[in-house]
Amino acid sequence: MLQQLLKLLADGRFHSGEALGERLGVSRAAVWKALKRLEEQGFPLQSVRGKGYRLPRGASLLDQSQIIELLPATRAEGWEWYLHQELDSTNAEAQRLLSVGGMRPLVCLAERQTAGRGRRGRVWQSPYGQNIYMTVVVPFDSGAQRLEGLSLMVGMVLVDTLEAAGYKGCRLKWPNDVLLEGAKLAGILVEVAGDLTAECAAVIGVGVNVLMTAPASEIDQAWTSLRLSGQGGSLDRNTMVADFVARLDAAMELFRVQGFAPFAQRWSEYDAWHGLEVKVTAGASVVEGLNRGVTERGALRLLTVDGEQQLSGGEVSLRLNDAT
Repeated sequence: MLQQLLKLLADGRFHSGEALGERLGVSRAAVWKALKRLEEQGFPLQSVRGKGYRLPRGASLLDQSQIIELLPATRAEGWEWYLHQELDSTNAEAQRLLSVGGMRPLVCLAERQTAGRGRRGRVWQSPYGQNIYMTVVVPFDSGAQRLEGLSLMVGMVLVDTLEAAGYKGCRLKWPNDVLLEGAKLAGILVEVAGDLTAECAAVIGVGVNVLMTAPASEIDQAWTSLRLSGQGGSLDRNTMVADFVARLDAAMELFRVQGFAPFAQRWSEYDAWHGLEVKVTAGASVVEGLNRGVTERGALRLLTVDGEQQLSGGEVSLRLNDAT
């Protein structure tokens, strides 16, 4: 019933509980209970006495069948799909699936994460039904050394997906963040499963703030969401997931053969801080210099007082020099 309710409410207009109950053949009380439970979980439901309920246009629960139907026929085959109402982490669940079933392509989605995480163990805010929490697993038969620059390429695919959904001005922050108007909109976490020297899989976690307007707890950096951007693009998470998987599948065909090299120049064009003075920290090490883009292997090119240095990913953070 919940999926049907949200479908009726997604037109952006107010609907009374009585009218919704009549449409679905249930009582007004049943409608109220279902929507109250959803509201308590943080879903952006609006209720006004005398008018009823409504949702932001395009807001809905994830629908695995709809996502698969939206995929181009040439991209729909070969993936295993898993959709959960709640998980600790989609990356953790993907790792568990690989440990019992071997390396194969799969997509894992959740409406809510109880232990969502980003790089360096940071918590990823994961309220119910408001954002995209997704992990895509891509097998490799030639070892982890072929994965250099993968998170950067995934970032480009994600920006292309968001632009196609109507959100302009998305930029990339090396090595794994998507920014909009200088605030974090999305993040990428790539892990490796299997044999690092032979058959392995890239476990690609992607989180996108879609409907969220208030975090469940404090966030230690500026953030935004598609809804907060005010750009009026699509908020349909099903369409975005399908488009992202299709685009990633196509990009992986080139990445498997040539690595990150074909993507390097275009990545620099999306680089939010290209040509700016930045500070890179890795543990106790701090390096300052001019951001000159990335190499064909995805390393950051930093022009320092001692000449150009090339820094790899891992436990590295990037901040503007004048950032506090």
